[in-house]
Amino acid sequence: MALIKVVESRGSADVLACEVKSDRAADLLVCVVKSKAAAIGDAFWCYVKSSPEATSKVCFVDSPSGAHLLVHFVRSRMEAGWRTKLHPLEGAL
Repeated sequence: MALIKVVESRGSADVLACEVKSDRAADLLVCVVKSKAAAIGDAFWCYVKSSPEATSKVCFVDSPSGAHLLVHFVRSRMEAGWRTKLHPLEGAL
């Protein structure tokens, strides 16, 4: 379940993510969902407002080289999923 709280500070983040323009450059293709119940697995993110309800706190950074995770946002649930096999964050979001 990926209940994501976006934070501004790198120090308070669990994950540093960088949004990339190409799905081919991404580790994870993410589909944003509105319902917490729909946030199944790592690829379906539901944004939450408070840190206690979040499963991960994510800080977006500008440089791919400074990120733990490269994400590309997709509209379709069918497109969402891991592109990088055996990524260290798989199952951790």
